[in-house]
Amino acid sequence: MTQEDYYEILGVKQNATEDEIRKAYRRLAKKYHPDRNQNDKAAEQRFKDISKAYDVLGDKKKRAQYDRFRDLSSRGFGGQGFDVFQQFGGSKPGAATRGGGRVRAEDLGDIFRDLLDFGTRARSEQYEPQKGQDVYIRIDIPFETAIRGGKMRVRIPEEKTCPICKGSGAKPGTKMTKCKVCGGRGRLQEGQGAFAFSRPCPNCFGRGKIVKHPCTTCRGSGMVRTRKIISVRIPPGIKDQAKIRLRGHGKPGIAAGPAGDLFLRIHVLPHGKFSRKGDNIYTECAVNMVQAILGSKVEVDTLDGKIKVRIPPGTQPGNKLRLKGHGVTSNGKTGDMYVVIKVTLPEKLSAEQREHLLQFARSAGIKT
Repeated sequence: MTQEDYYEILGVKQNATEDEIRKAYRRLAKKYHPDRNQNDKAAEQRFKDISKAYDVLGDKKKRAQYDRFRDLSSRGFGGQGFDVFQQFGGSKPGAATRGGGRVRAEDLGDIFRDLLDFGTRARSEQYEPQKGQDVYIRIDIPFETAIRGGKMRVRIPEEKTCPICKGSGAKPGTKMTKCKVCGGRGRLQEGQGAFAFSRPCPNCFGRGKIVKHPCTTCRGSGMVRTRKIISVRIPPGIKDQAKIRLRGHGKPGIAAGPAGDLFLRIHVLPHGKFSRKGDNIYTECAVNMVQAILGSKVEVDTLDGKIKVRIPPGTQPGNKLRLKGHGVTSNGKTGDMYVVIKVTLPEKLSAEQREHLLQFARSAGIKT
């Protein structure tokens, strides 16, 4: 078997980062794509090689396995034939190789475990149903709903089979053409010595056919995006940026596989009077300087309505009054409410008022 250097095919170094490998693949795939190189067999083969190289190097586990095989090959563990020992140098365990090293039985055991695992995963990818992709959307909920909980009607995205092309992706009255890359099979056969595996064709995405005249409704995807309204239960005390998972409301599965899940990321809208920190609620209450100095009773807004609160004499601006049990109920516990005092001062004074304040300041020993 001719050894292919996937790093050389993509034009990257062995220590290249995932981002460098991805960029190299995109650049080369765009250059050698069959749609850009009609009737060019060399470009078609180059595209296949590039896709095969990226399929391995773009996957962490496959890349690690490939690096291991590549390292063994560089030390002389190569060759052809069905004999399993010849797959890695044509020698029995412990025998000398062309590279001067010796093949250890434990090396072969590890290699065969990797190969069998690799082939099993490839076959399962080919035949087993696959779960659809998960979908993430953000929803805005009122502050009070986040505190108390409740039900909300939410408009969510949904994918359905295109009613015009019936899922084919082709414009009605036109035909799909056979994919030149996979020959209409929908999969590319790859080899690893006596072991072979297949993967979905990157050119036709496993369909085996290419849409030359895409459906104008779904643009060739075979699916149309719609929206539907569902009722969602919001649990009491939910926090900003929390997630609600709705099973089976994501994208459709592949090969009759289950649909993915829908994740709703919660964004709690700000409130004009209240704010939240953990399970505690904060609000502000404005009092005049006489109320702050002498003390008073004032009405304060809470989530349960207005209540009267006593302002102690000598209350300073920024002082907090604690209202126990008026916070958020979450996980069986209820937080508190804190009322932050703001002291308002008169902007204008009459001459008489000014004189009274000066007399007060002199009697109290306050500098003016």
